[in-house]
Amino acid sequence: MPYTIIDTCTGCTACERRCPTRAIHGVKKDMFYIDPELCIDCGACGVVCPDESILDTFGRLCLQLTSTQRPKAYVELEKCTGCIYCANTCPFNCITMKKAPSVLEGLGLAKTVAVIETSKCTGCTVCEIDCPYDAIHIWRQDDPRALENKIHNKQLWDDDSLQSNDEESA
Repeated sequence: MPYTIIDTCTGCTACERRCPTRAIHGVKKDMFYIDPELCIDCGACGVVCPDESILDTFGRLCLQLTSTQRPKAYVELEKCTGCIYCANTCPFNCITMKKAPSVLEGLGLAKTVAVIETSKCTGCTVCEIDCPYDAIHIWRQDDPRALENKIHNKQLWDDDSLQSNDEESA
């Protein structure tokens, strides 16, 4: 069952602008509706609704989240194989492939890994669902797992740049 909009909707258009599949329609300042054929149940609309007028697939009211709480995609670099499924399916084109940190070389992984441009990511879950290696997760930004992942990946990239600088100096 797709997400639905209830009659407290004021037609602000926040949900329509946020929807990755363009499933939300309406006239500004009037009640909007969600096309069930296009809705992918991602919840991107619910977290931006200032009127809290969107129900999830279970009929629960979605709460508006601040920009620092909204879900985003996080990549576990050690699990990413560079298969590009996520990059090909992302409706916002916020996933690119980048040369893997050299720290990971020799671990049987691909030479490239998925990198998320978080400013474009809505946390819509498409990449998480399509990743066959469980390497991408959608977590709220204030989730401890997200913070741990961000710190860990930063360390891998920092180690890589240090190693590159050492090789250039030699």
